[in-house]
Amino acid sequence: MTTFALIINQKSGKREKDQLIETIKNFLIEKNIPEKNILYFYPASADETREMAKEACLDKIDVIIPLGGDGTIKLVCAGIYEGGGYSRLGLIPTGTVNNLAKSLNIPLNPKKALENLFSGRELAIDIARVNDQYMISSLTLGLMADMALSVTPEHKRRYGALAFIKAGWKIFLRRRSYRVQAISDQKKQYFKTKLLLITMSNTVAGLPGFNQKDTVDDGLFTVYTLRKTHFIRFFFYFFFRIGKFNHFRHWDSFQASELRLINVRKKDKNNPNVRIDGDVAGKLPVLIQMLPKAITVIVPKK
Repeated sequence: MTTFALIINQKSGKREKDQLIETIKNFLIEKNIPEKNILYFYPASADETREMAKEACLDKIDVIIPLGGDGTIKLVCAGIYEGGGYSRLGLIPTGTVNNLAKSLNIPLNPKKALENLFSGRELAIDIARVNDQYMISSLTLGLMADMALSVTPEHKRRYGALAFIKAGWKIFLRRRSYRVQAISDQKKQYFKTKLLLITMSNTVAGLPGFNQKDTVDDGLFTVYTLRKTHFIRFFFYFFFRIGKFNHFRHWDSFQASELRLINVRKKDKNNPNVRIDGDVAGKLPVLIQMLPKAITVIVPKK
């Protein structure tokens, strides 16, 4: 008999989350899943989220459902991987961005996403290790990371893209560039850039339009660096010309399965902020290593 575990981020939308938990429980019972086979975990920290997912996987729970944003999903994926990979990941999108769900074509409607758990197929996807953390979608440093650090969750919910544009304009006026050494499994190179972006699929921040060849299971990530930035044009492509961001002319890019990023300038004030899947992740140096087909997800049939 199939067993399910819900790992619940308690910091977001408690009332709505309680209603969703009840909806999920009732749906599973209607699918003849005994209530005793539905487990609930309420971690109080990121470390607990990762550890509870690991323990559930070691206990041979069949499907683990994270209820939270991409940050919560990333921690659950880390736990499943460290627990040996037995459990399948079931996605019910409840975040603001839902980047991984969108890259896998998971329905955003909760009831349709629940149906997918029973009608879908299994797909093994890549994750990446970044120092002692994990990544499921993207890493940014420079302009986008600095912008995100300047936007509070409340402003993001209230103003959406406008909050990032306001923060980005202030950061853009500083005209700060970073000097980075990148050592990949292919070559060593240096960049002077306002923005470095690493993607593991064709979607970033929930939007498509990067390298159409990027897939969630090809064992590679794509590294983009921005040679120069025209602020208005940059935001036009990123927020409004959905699906066309790869047409922005000033990108350089390459693919790799392993990459070390080092700050060339030694002063701390010139060491760029790093964000992984939208969460603060410190500063350089970082070592990024792909873990091919590390997690099995239930996705819609083709």
